[in-house]
Amino acid sequence: MFRQERRFGLARVGYLEINGERYRTPMIIDFTERPKLIDNIDFGIAPSVLEILDEAKFEVLGSKDKNLVVVTGLSTLKPREIVEYVYRLRRSTYKPIYAVAIATPKNIPLLYYMGIDVFDNIVAILKAYEGVKMTEFDESIDSNYEELVKQNTLVMKRVLDLIVGEDLRNKVEAWVKFDPELTAMLRFFDKLEVPFPRFNRCRVIMTTDHSFTRPEVKYFLNRSLECYKPKGRGLIILPCSARKPYLNSTSHRKIRSFVGDVCKRGFEEIIVSSPLVVPRVFELLYPAMNYDVAVTGDWSLDEIEFVSSYLSKFIDKFELIVGHVSGGYRKVVERTSDFFGLDVVWTAEKDVTSIESLKNLKRVLEKFEFEGFDLKRSIFEHMMRYQFDVEFEIENVRGKYPNLEFYKDGRVARVDTNYGCLDIDLSLARYLIERSVYYVEIENFKPKGTIFAVGVKDADKRIRPNDIVAFYNDEYLGVGRALMFGEEMVENDGKAVDVKKVGVR
Repeated sequence: MFRQERRFGLARVGYLEINGERYRTPMIIDFTERPKLIDNIDFGIAPSVLEILDEAKFEVLGSKDKNLVVVTGLSTLKPREIVEYVYRLRRSTYKPIYAVAIATPKNIPLLYYMGIDVFDNIVAILKAYEGVKMTEFDESIDSNYEELVKQNTLVMKRVLDLIVGEDLRNKVEAWVKFDPELTAMLRFFDKLEVPFPRFNRCRVIMTTDHSFTRPEVKYFLNRSLECYKPKGRGLIILPCSARKPYLNSTSHRKIRSFVGDVCKRGFEEIIVSSPLVVPRVFELLYPAMNYDVAVTGDWSLDEIEFVSSYLSKFIDKFELIVGHVSGGYRKVVERTSDFFGLDVVWTAEKDVTSIESLKNLKRVLEKFEFEGFDLKRSIFEHMMRYQFDVEFEIENVRGKYPNLEFYKDGRVARVDTNYGCLDIDLSLARYLIERSVYYVEIENFKPKGTIFAVGVKDADKRIRPNDIVAFYNDEYLGVGRALMFGEEMVENDGKAVDVKKVGVR
């Protein structure tokens, strides 16, 4: 039996029980110690990859292990085939997957990210026989076999301990750069429909080409487009800043201090970054709230092409477009305006915060005045739409940006700056439950601490790990943070919801 405790996309943390013994996963089976676990595993007669060639024979000759999906022969496949095979397995079973005789310090991060739960040190032992010393990123020659086995195994365990966490993707991108085959595998993997958390505590490091295809980046851009309903008829395009949220950065504060509250004049703002395009109303959401990128002003052709393609989809909603950008940021906006035939009023000189640039911007804004709107209310409305796909009107907003609190007959929500999302109160939880949105129906008990999947009767299939959810039964309702996908809560074992607030229904 396997019980899941945490998820990072397809990667999981949990424990496996076999014949009364409990094993933490992810794990590395050490064949030099000959653990009892080995004797309890059915490795099958034929390698697992036979299934690709002859499914009927594989049914007879393949592993029939009850506790694990035992995968042998992966090393004989090409990178794309490995990705497709592992992905299909991971999406089709809840059981832990054991990849036999393939793990090395270099590929463990990616294999774990793809959903492998159990590894072994068979390759480490074979390399030791060959006099090869393995490190996290390379190999060297040595001659002490016994020490090499220990060293190679220790390195693998150290890598596995290091990568487990919410910043797994950052570490995978860093690791694969050292191997062309692993780089190719990550590219193939990113083309698949991989489930992932929409909100996260970890900082997103966007410094490689793989950042453009990160699932959370693609989701943020596409979901923002779906949910963006600007209230202003004018638009100001601004460059990103190193500090997040952008509104608290020195450059953005200086611009607002000089020209005033642009929202009152009916102007929306969109911030251009790489690889993000961030309307101001979405800047408190993950990953826009919590990412790092090298802010140099120099842009590659690929960056310009990628960002301009998304920018064009946002800016066609406006009557007036003001480009307060320079350098590489201006190239992005120029690419968009030229290709789609959009008129842009340019206001920035070399430095967007120079007095001359600010005077230019103020002069343009004073010529036009559209119907104004309240930025903080608009932020709430857009975050609700993005996160829960519902509309909800509030009465007022309190708090110092970005720590905003939203009220209607009492507080209904606040901005969770750690995860980049809304954390809701009981009244809003009731609102979601009434509309069957991000709900978890539980058995009749008073929830506290953690709700386990065994106590879940039904759950919204849209739920992903780290989502804020509203749970309820006949007597109680509450707010929690999901620890697994909605479908898993109903079908599998493990921790389902971390309870945050409970009230009487």
